[in-house]
Amino acid sequence: MKKQITPLTSKYEDACGSRSSAVSNEPLPDADANKGKKKHSGDSFRIRMLIFVFGAIVGLGVFAGIMYFTQDKDADAKKEKRRYSSSYRTSSNRSSSGSLGDFYRTKDDKKDDSVFNDPGYTLPENISSNDLSGYTIILDPGHGGRDTGCVFPFDSPQYNECDFTLRIAKRVEQELTSRGATVHLLRTDNSWVSLYNRLAQTHLICLDIAQEQGILPFSEERADELRDLLWQNIYINEDTVASGGMGIMVGSGVGEDLNDLFEMEYKLEKVLFLSIHLNSSETRTLHGNQIFYVTDDSVIESENRQMNENPEYQRSDFPIREAYYGRHNEDNFLLGCCLYDNIVGNIPDFETNGTPVNSDNYAVLREHGLTGALVEVAYLSDDNDREMLQQDQVVDQIAYSISDGVKMYYLQKDI
Repeated sequence: MKKQITPLTSKYEDACGSRSSAVSNEPLPDADANKGKKKHSGDSFRIRMLIFVFGAIVGLGVFAGIMYFTQDKDADAKKEKRRYSSSYRTSSNRSSSGSLGDFYRTKDDKKDDSVFNDPGYTLPENISSNDLSGYTIILDPGHGGRDTGCVFPFDSPQYNECDFTLRIAKRVEQELTSRGATVHLLRTDNSWVSLYNRLAQTHLICLDIAQEQGILPFSEERADELRDLLWQNIYINEDTVASGGMGIMVGSGVGEDLNDLFEMEYKLEKVLFLSIHLNSSETRTLHGNQIFYVTDDSVIESENRQMNENPEYQRSDFPIREAYYGRHNEDNFLLGCCLYDNIVGNIPDFETNGTPVNSDNYAVLREHGLTGALVEVAYLSDDNDREMLQQDQVVDQIAYSISDGVKMYYLQKDI
């Protein structure tokens, strides 16, 4: 709200003030001379004021000129071409400058940010229609079936996260495929697929790729043994130790079987894992896109906390394993930055007021050795985000942005 500013006005009063009611008929001494002095003094004051005003105008003009010629002349050149023109706008209850976002910039235009030190990689404009040929993306549409994910309104749901994530993931699949990538969807309809079912699918896909490329780090007999274990996760399709649905992936360290899979997947540089989600805030104060990734430290910190607080970890049949080190922490972070930069670069309204890229502990990222990220596209609880997510044009932009983020990652890695 603009403050109402009351202008200050100078009030000039008669220097003599109010005179006595008894007025003499005799003229005051030297009256004409005094009038002349006052007139001359007034003229001088006006001249000085004119000179002052003129000088101020000239000074402001010089200052404005200096500012104009010393500003970054390459600002326009640094703005990357968007996949859709900036004429796209939505009715928004948040203001947006239409700029590319604080974290969408070139290597030579880094922003010093103590909270989030984004490398600031941007995508070149020479993108071909087949630029992702030879790459494989495993897409995980979050939730589904009996697991709706976040909902809105909270007390009487009309919108379910699982519906949005499937729609977005299918559109991302179309875009990636059109650019030559091989895409695997871990959920294709509104059905329940447990976290460890999804992870088992991921490992099986990677086993097939490694075997086709002839880079299995173990025998084919060992590969078949691991496949049998992973299919058990798919058949059980549950997320608990008691059900057996977690199998070799129990959320506590890394056992021998999982370690073998990790070592195999670290070699699959042209395979990425992306999980698509929406966010929610009970206070409804947060909005925009956020990306999550895992590191050894973020996983270990969380596991240690869970062992102290989560009753599931106290079960006698829950295996407690040593902390694991070996994940490609920096690659995960780089992928997160590439995704965020492109999403916000193309959709400025999705610039978050939270932390853009965060390390945390998510099962779908923790239990495999692929470079991966969890994309919280926007907040279902935010009115503007939710309105935008329902627009086909915005979903198209999300798909383009995620695909460009994948390409950006591979360009930076030179893979």
